[in-house]
Amino acid sequence: MFRLGKIKSATEGFLNQYRTASPASYATAQQAVGGLLILDGFIGIDNPFGDKKRSGIFGSLIGIVIGLVLVFGTGFIGNLFGINKLTATTTATVVSVTQPTSNTSSSNSNDSSGESCTASAKYTVSGKEYTQTSSSGSSNACSLTTGQTIEINYNPNNPAAWAYDLNTIKTVLKIFPVVGAIVAATSLFTFIIRLLSIIFGWKLLQSGRALAKTLPVGTDLSTIKNEIRQNFAKHLFSFGGGSVQPITQHAQPQAPTQPAETTQPPTNNPPFPPAS
Repeated sequence: MFRLGKIKSATEGFLNQYRTASPASYATAQQAVGGLLILDGFIGIDNPFGDKKRSGIFGSLIGIVIGLVLVFGTGFIGNLFGINKLTATTTATVVSVTQPTSNTSSSNSNDSSGESCTASAKYTVSGKEYTQTSSSGSSNACSLTTGQTIEINYNPNNPAAWAYDLNTIKTVLKIFPVVGAIVAATSLFTFIIRLLSIIFGWKLLQSGRALAKTLPVGTDLSTIKNEIRQNFAKHLFSFGGGSVQPITQHAQPQAPTQPAETTQPPTNNPPFPPAS
């Protein structure tokens, strides 16, 4: 929890300047900072200077779900496409190779990187000849030529289902759970940090509200909240890369003063009309 410790330390250091200024300033700063930490914890704060997004607790939940899908969904994908059932091998002769129709603009190019091609092949299993299109495509299939002899994997219970370069496909599928575990672990760590940040921000907000109740009636605490939020964002999240600006005299909310009593200006008219 080193990261959360840094957040707390930076927050307390930021609030100290308002603590020594006045109770009103400190109450305002606690509420402003607490609210900002809660907002950041839930949805993250947009950084208007760097066009970046801090992931909030909801974003971390999405990351956890995606990570778990990658960890536990790989076997499902293998079963869905029948890859796990391609346990037998045989030799086959390439009949044709089909490239994706979406790449028609580059059909005359020999560069097949990033493409996934499917091949049709002729092979014999248990005395029966099959001419079938592969169950899955791969970029390596793009380099095949008609009449080339290749080794394929097929389903013993359904010889019409086959695939080329199955080891590469399985290697890619094995990477998914590793990536998923990393995504889930980092998202879980972020979730814990965001949750503790929300709790810390809520405590600050409540403390500021309690202090504000002890101030004179009518004290305006809203005049500098936006300024404090911006300064705190720069101080903790480095938004804009600037340092926090010191508080100024005008940034301290003051209790309202009683209006001076007004008196009627003297007149030269006598209070009673003169006797006739």
